[in-house]
Amino acid sequence: MKNILNICAVLLAILSPVIVGAMEVTVNGVSVTLDYEEPTTNADLTSALTDLDHTSIYYDLGSGFVEADRIPATSATGGGHITAGITVPAMEGQEKDVRFKTTATDNSGNESADSNIVTKRIDRLAPAAPK
Repeated sequence: MKNILNICAVLLAILSPVIVGAMEVTVNGVSVTLDYEEPTTNADLTSALTDLDHTSIYYDLGSGFVEADRIPATSATGGGHITAGITVPAMEGQEKDVRFKTTATDNSGNESADSNIVTKRIDRLAPAAPK
């Protein structure tokens, strides 16, 4: 079953890139697709971003966030639309809420604050047999 949630993701770390926009998370089994826009400004929200290196996608199964993918920047000034798929390692026979977030990192290694966190349920738990 697919679940879609739009959230606003405003990152506020000083001197780091900032992602502003809606992030969409779609879940289909353990396959998750995230759609979001790269930042175009630094965290001060006034200076243009000129050195975006990558964005990162993280998931949390309950033991802390794990980096699932690192997506190279579409350009140093950002602004590209990212659609990226990850696989969440949820075990068969489990049904679990999983949290997702993204960050942006510039060429100097400055990582932005976290985007807003989106929580989705990963369902690998089969129903009981019909009676």
